[in-house]
Amino acid sequence: MAFDQPLHLDKDRHVKYWKRCSNLLPEPYTAGDASRMSLGFFIVAALDLLDVLESVISARQRQSWIDWVYSCQVPDGGFRGFTGTSLGGLRNPYNWHWDPANVPNTYFALSILLILGDDLGRVKRKECLAWLSRLQLQNGSFGEILGEDDHIEGGNDMRLCCCAAGIARILQSEDDGLEALAFDQTKMLQYIVNCQSHDGGFGQAPLLEAHSGLNYCAVAALSFLGAMKSPGIDATAMARQAGVSILSCTTWMLDRQTTWIDEDDLEDDGGEGGEERGGEHDGGKPETQQKRGLSMSSLQQHLPTENPIAGFNGRCGKVADTCYCFWNVGALAVSLHSSRHSDRIRPSLILPDLATTPVGPCVCDEKISSPEGGAFHRRIRQRTRRASGLVHGLDTKRVPHAD
Repeated sequence: MAFDQPLHLDKDRHVKYWKRCSNLLPEPYTAGDASRMSLGFFIVAALDLLDVLESVISARQRQSWIDWVYSCQVPDGGFRGFTGTSLGGLRNPYNWHWDPANVPNTYFALSILLILGDDLGRVKRKECLAWLSRLQLQNGSFGEILGEDDHIEGGNDMRLCCCAAGIARILQSEDDGLEALAFDQTKMLQYIVNCQSHDGGFGQAPLLEAHSGLNYCAVAALSFLGAMKSPGIDATAMARQAGVSILSCTTWMLDRQTTWIDEDDLEDDGGEGGEERGGEHDGGKPETQQKRGLSMSSLQQHLPTENPIAGFNGRCGKVADTCYCFWNVGALAVSLHSSRHSDRIRPSLILPDLATTPVGPCVCDEKISSPEGGAFHRRIRQRTRRASGLVHGLDTKRVPHAD
């Protein structure tokens, strides 16, 4: 694809796919039914990004979605992932832990309600924020659910920090004095700082390798925390206050750009398909070992050509993937620091032929191999296009530069 060739998004096909999912999810999604709230978020957010939510979904159906989200609200605060665990009138102090609210689905539920235009009037705000505060761990991060005897279960990583900060930001209300019920923001900031790796990106927990998805969660959490300040500040200013090196983080994200999209080069010996190619050749060496000697052919194949395809990877040495295009471009857009380096991003190369072509090994057509490969990556592609436009549309005069 030439640099100056315009991209085309087959909007009608995307709308058709999401509208179909809104009525009946394909069979492979059955295993993810306990997280139906997250699937609902992908559907609603995607239709909203395509700017067709009100035109293809009737007001009556949108209201039914709002009512369903509220049916997943837990009496003690927060939202469950689906109605299958609801105990109804049988819920009591001895069995409530079998029907817990969880942090990610609470964030998704509130986001769905906002996208659908709900005023959050039926949200148990005080109970939700009190429940959220009980989920914060000593290191500043968050668990996922409260188990028996209020024991914090699951989590303890950057993803839940992002969701928790988002919940608090959505439900924050100075008039009601609820901001004090949320959590210890200083502890969370310290946890985020401790998760920044030596190369600038953020990992799942302190001392772990940086990862694009978790890096996005860190930047988004900083953005939420900054928005809760009075007056509010952006993610870059919040990062400075916390002691985060936003310049090294930005450089790390930009360095995730790659033209390497051939997943076959990553197959391990003896892995899927490896046995078929693992015969003895030329002196008894497996063919895979010969192929991985000092040959530079795998690199040469992906050097820029007349039809380059580029994207972002999630970690050093990995192939490009649709979701990582969003995690990186989205974080760049959120941080507002990226405009200093926007000339290093080629949006015309990020997602070529968006209607049918994957960047990396993700499903982007009508065939669904897994819930993660279907709804998630379709929604991510659309969000990447929007975020990429934000990155290149920033007013450089208004962007605070790093010291």
